[in-house]
Amino acid sequence: MYKKWLGVCGFVLSFAFSASPQGTTDQPGAYHPTEEEITAANKRRAEQLRHPTFISLRLISRSRDISREEPSTTPSPYSVGDSISFQLLITQYLSEDLILGNLMSPYYEYRPELYKDADLLPYSKQVQEKIALAESRAPSGSVIMAQLAPGHETKWAVVDVQYWYGPLAPGHYQLVVRKQFAYKGDWAESNPVTFDVIPRKPATPIPDGVSVRLVPEGSKSSPQGQPYHLGSDDYLDVLIVNDSDEPVKIAVIDSFYGNRFQLFKDGKLVPYLEETSKLIEAKDASPRSVDVGDLVISPKTTSQLQGLNLRIWYGPLAAGVYRLTDRRRFEIGGPWTKDSAALVFEIVP
Repeated sequence: MYKKWLGVCGFVLSFAFSASPQGTTDQPGAYHPTEEEITAANKRRAEQLRHPTFISLRLISRSRDISREEPSTTPSPYSVGDSISFQLLITQYLSEDLILGNLMSPYYEYRPELYKDADLLPYSKQVQEKIALAESRAPSGSVIMAQLAPGHETKWAVVDVQYWYGPLAPGHYQLVVRKQFAYKGDWAESNPVTFDVIPRKPATPIPDGVSVRLVPEGSKSSPQGQPYHLGSDDYLDVLIVNDSDEPVKIAVIDSFYGNRFQLFKDGKLVPYLEETSKLIEAKDASPRSVDVGDLVISPKTTSQLQGLNLRIWYGPLAAGVYRLTDRRRFEIGGPWTKDSAALVFEIVP
């Protein structure tokens, strides 16, 4: 299967080669190589890919929203639990375009090497098993084809460090990425990137004057003492009220990690959808998957943080009167606000 895959790639690649005079030229002047020429070109390219001295790999960090840091080979420190990933770029230096296939499974053609304080780290047990399986059989699945112009650097793959090694402890690290372009071929190697992982700073206390408020989208008015009337697909707004004298920084914008809604109907707690519960549990267990940003709420202001569609959390709601509260955390591992005042609303058919 693997050799067959190489043959398919080679067939596509062969049209970039110059051909010998045995082919034919049609009326518009397009040259059509013979089958023998195509076979020979495939063999030449396959041999080239076994010894990819004409390909260079460059590894850099990825942009980070909070720090506004540009990609580099020496990024600023990551905190324990941060998402740590790097961008692999590729450049080829042949005289013509090169079409390469990129397998969707990384275990056949990638081998990161991560050192912590000069010690080579092993892959996670799960990754070791997948590599062993990949090395025991031919690859299968999708292949993404890309055309690379000579001397033009192209984004090729994202290397998620925790995916290969699991969570990283504090320490000094160096990472290189090796890639193979042909079955049993030589490995091309990237430049090294060095980075530190440091303990996460203690969470910042939430000022007493900061609270969460829930309102229907557009702040629809309700009769005095009566619930809001909402449709099952109407949105609510999550507001942050900052009555304190200091700005409040909100790093977590992930709704499933940052909010904890409690919805009651007839005095009984309404459970989350099963898939929503699993998503919340996954984000709590692996904060690196949490969406983060850089929002600051000025003192003595109220700001809309995000919109909320209860259907995503609870599914379609039956007609009736509901009571909803929320509490919010602003950073990974940070404290929670107090529960918001209850929003009472009625779902009307």
